[in-house]
Amino acid sequence: MSCCTEWVPLGELGEIVSGATPSTLQKQYWDGDIPWITPADLTHHEGVYFTGSLRKITEAGYKSCSTRLLPTGSILFSSRAPIGHCAVTTFPLCTNQGFKSVVPNNRLDSVYGFFALTYLKDQIIARGRGATFAEISKEIMESVQIPLVALPEQQRIAAILERADRLRRLRRYALQLSDTYLQAVFLEMFGDPVRNPKGWAVNEMARHIEGIRYGTGSPPEYVSSGIPFVRATNVKRGTVQREGLAFISAADAHKIEKCRLKAGNLILVRSGANTGDCALVPAEFDGAYAAYDLIIEAAYPYNVYFGFLINSPYGKALIQRLSRRAGQPHLNAEQAKALRFPIPPTSLIERFAGVYRSVERLRANHAEAQRQAEHLFQTLLQRAFRGEL
Repeated sequence: MSCCTEWVPLGELGEIVSGATPSTLQKQYWDGDIPWITPADLTHHEGVYFTGSLRKITEAGYKSCSTRLLPTGSILFSSRAPIGHCAVTTFPLCTNQGFKSVVPNNRLDSVYGFFALTYLKDQIIARGRGATFAEISKEIMESVQIPLVALPEQQRIAAILERADRLRRLRRYALQLSDTYLQAVFLEMFGDPVRNPKGWAVNEMARHIEGIRYGTGSPPEYVSSGIPFVRATNVKRGTVQREGLAFISAADAHKIEKCRLKAGNLILVRSGANTGDCALVPAEFDGAYAAYDLIIEAAYPYNVYFGFLINSPYGKALIQRLSRRAGQPHLNAEQAKALRFPIPPTSLIERFAGVYRSVERLRANHAEAQRQAEHLFQTLLQRAFRGEL
């Protein structure tokens, strides 16, 4: 840590402010002019500044409880359910009791404080107390120490981190746009599969695939490196993800040869929380093995078409209506074969598959750019509060 850095309690850098909720039984307390925020309002918030719309309370509601109007530039920090949602206010607002917000004094830059709390989030969560759910008290929040440098240095560090944070969000947004684009292309070419406005023949999937195999229900022993073993948790966003990937030995793989994957196969999750998620096996997983899932063998371009359709809201709704076992969705090979979909002409499906491949190559570039931007931000965040930036 830099010799010019000192660790200072938040209580010395501003006022820690709790919130409150007016009675929801009193209509005259609600639908007024005073913005009022809860931790739930920050669930999908990204970036430094909060600029969203909020529920509002009246002057009477404000006076009826102990909530406080926070000035612009305050640092919101949720103290329970959950701990750690954070944002800087861009307009005066008040909060419910789920916050321990910081109104900085002239020693603390708001944006620097925001990133300091982001950096310390896990440590603060670990200090939560409570019998029903963990909560950060005002006293705990006041005692949280952050590394403090001179105000101009805070502003320099905050500007660097803000740019890195903006970059990672832009990369994430670009990846999301590619999803939206493919959905738009699908609807333009084929129409809504629920209404089937173009009148495509509706057939069972079994008529257009080569077969369905089961992955293994008895996973081999995992090893630190070896042959990739794809589990349901790796099936995300229409493809196989490396995050959390397991590996098995060649000897164990030989025992479950029927579970071997080929590039272009579809993996369909058959049970558990993400039943119905489907992945098109990419070339890098050719020769991997599958866990307790369905392996659909379909030739191009039908593998692309069925994979995209199964992952759509329409496909998910079909699978949700299938039988349940032990209280959880459960899909078998016969049910999967019997799934009925609109089937356009092969030439049209092939055109869509070509677009899909092009977009997937673009998505791979976007995903790598996002990974790099996230790594850059996390590296800068660590360096900033270790006195190395």
